[in-house]
Amino acid sequence: MPDHQRESGFTLVEVLAALGIFSISAVGLIHLSSETMVGARQVDMRALAEIEANNRMADALTLPPPLATGLIAGESIQRGRTFDWNRTVTPTQEDGLLIIDVTVSAPETGQVLAHLQGLRVGP
Repeated sequence: MPDHQRESGFTLVEVLAALGIFSISAVGLIHLSSETMVGARQVDMRALAEIEANNRMADALTLPPPLATGLIAGESIQRGRTFDWNRTVTPTQEDGLLIIDVTVSAPETGQVLAHLQGLRVGP
């Protein structure tokens, strides 16, 4: 009788099980990657909105007196991204003191991305 050696290798069931496990983990990694990209975009948008809010606040604090009270709105671009901003100046109960509110939001959703509040001595 011939001497039969056991053949080494993987069976079809083992290969299919390995492919199933790999595909499940690959789907999880793809989902994690897309969530990371969305999170990074949101952080980038918020950082640029903070820069815009700081610019608008610095502008309001350094304008020569008198600073007009009321609402001023506009649109600006930071690194290719468009933002809507609002600056509201209101007098306080203290004579000569103004409250400055700056809000920066995303134009497509209206979501507030940054908000600053400051005080300035009025005329």
